[in-house]
Order: sequence, then C-alpha cells, then structure tokens
Amino acid sequence: MTSDLLRQSLRLAVATFLTAAIASRFSEIAYVWYPLTAVIVVVDDNTDQSLKNALTRIIGTILGGLITFLVHSILGGWIGVLVALLLMVPVLRVLGLQSSLSTAALVSLMFLMIPKHEELNWDYVFQRSLDTAVGCAIAIGVGLVLWPRNGTRELLRLETGLRATLQAQSQAHRQWLQGLGNRPEPLRQEPLAATLQTMEHLVARELRGPHAQRLQQQRWRQRLRLWDRVQHHWWSWENLLLNLPGLEPQSGPTDPSTPDALESAVSEVHGLLVGTPAEDPDPGASRWQALALHRQLPLLMLLAFAEEQRPLAASLNTLRLLAPCR
Repeated sequence: MTSDLLRQSLRLAVATFLTAAIASRFSEIAYVWYPLTAVIVVVDDNTDQSLKNALTRIIGTILGGLITFLVHSILGGWIGVLVALLLMVPVLRVLGLQSSLSTAALVSLMFLMIPKHEELNWDYVFQRSLDTAVGCAIAIGVGLVLWPRNGTRELLRLETGLRATLQAQSQAHRQWLQGLGNRPEPLRQEPLAATLQTMEHLVARELRGPHAQRLQQQRWRQRLRLWDRVQHHWWSWENLLLNLPGLEPQSGPTDPSTPDALESAVSEVHGLLVGTPAEDPDPGASRWQALALHRQLPLLMLLAFAEEQRPLAASLNTLRLLAPCR
C-alpha cells in the first residue's frame, strides 16, 4: 500500500466515523445514508477538489429533491421518477451544473424509500439537504486537518524535484570530466517519466478547478511540453556522452582560456538548470573537430552529441525565461 493510498484511507475512515457519530447523536438527522454518502463522494486528497465535490453534492441534492418533489406532486411511483430524471438533464444543463447530475439522479431514486409520497414535501427536501451539508462539512474539515494537499503547490514541488535531479546529474558529469569524481550512472527513465505523468495529471485536474486561470498565467501547459522535450533529449544526450569510446576524464586542470568543448557543453546544461546560462553556449564545429583530434574521439558521435545539445539547451533556456511560478 502506497503512502498516498494509506493517507486517503485514513481520511475516509476518520470522516466516516465522525459522520456516523454525529448522525447518531442528533435526532434531526433521520437518514444517516445522506451524510455518509456525501463523505464518500467529497473526501479527496486535494483540498480544492474536496470543495468542488462538496458544492456539487449539495447542489445536486437540493435540485434533485426539488425537481422530484415537484414531479411527485403530480405523478407518483416509477412514472414520477422517470419523468423527474428526464427533466433533470435539460434543467442542469441549462444551469451549467452537469456535474451535479449523478447526485440529483441518486437523490430522486432514494426518495422511493419514503413510505408515503405525501411525506415528500418542502421540509423533507430541506432536511435532507442539511444532512448532506453535514457530511460535506465533515469531509472538508478532515481534508483540511489531515495531510492537506494543494495541486498547485504539488506541481511546484514536483518541478523543483525534477530540476534538482537533473542539476545533480549534470554536476556529476562535470566533476567526472574534470577528473574530480567517478563516472556517473545514467539516470533511470522510469522515475522521471512517472513524475512528468503525475504533473500532467495534476495540470489537467487543476485546469478543471478554481485555479485554472492561475495555471494558465503560469503557463503550465507550455512548461510541461518543454519538460517533455528536455526528458526526450536528455536520454540521447547523456547516452552519447557516457558511451563515447575512449573518453577519459582530464588528468589535470584545464586551461580556462581554452575550455574543453565537452566540459563547455555540460557546463551550459548545468548553468541553465541552476539559472545561470553560459557565456559561450555553442562551441562550434571547429572546436569539436579539434577535440576529436586532440583526444582521439569519434567526430561523428561528437557531432551527434552537439546536435542533441542544441534542442536540450534551447528547451532549458525557455524554461528559465518563463515567468517563475508563485
């Protein structure tokens, strides 16, 4: 069981226990089913999503009860339920509340449990809406107290971790080329791909929520496309670097006036990741040829490495230039 699943299970268990205890304590809550169902629907690991689910649940309960009450004042039995369900779809669509349709339909069906149709009145609809509101309030309160999570902050945390991973790896490459460290192992693709997939899921979810405008202002769609390009070019760039035949780190300190083309390329990537771009980002073909002759390295692989360097550096530089997310 993952930590997220465990936290979500504990949230649901605590919210359900509190709801059942409160519903049993107060006689005004005649049907425990309503607040318990609201808790199950509303509890979410994202606070903003919980608020959205709660609002949808309450509106669906109120509208479902009102429409069903109006229809049952004219028709009864299954015919009344059918007519109520047929009316709910266009009414909720006109109001822009399609997300409340499932709750409204469930409320209409649950009203069949009422022994006598004459008991379905305005007071009954109001009481059941309050029952639902109690469950929603408890679910939101538990979500705010137990491990609250905000989608926007989670995105920033994931991007910071992704950037830190690439920074550490590029620094390891720099130290290896300078003879100050061991040859680093290439980064595993699965963790970084999983991080990007999680970020894509969060962006898609947040764009449907109340923070959609903020995410658009922070250009998260563009940032994700750029990170996807960075990930794609990083694998080829790193594999070419680590698999250059005959490549050995420098035996001594390099002359800063004539830096090694490979060191310049790796330093450029590292600088873009930390926010300090290199002054001479493109070594040029002549320096790659000179490097191939000086260190007996295959020129074609060096040129292929340079070709991967350009889109990788361009994507990182665009990410650097984007407005910082706050």
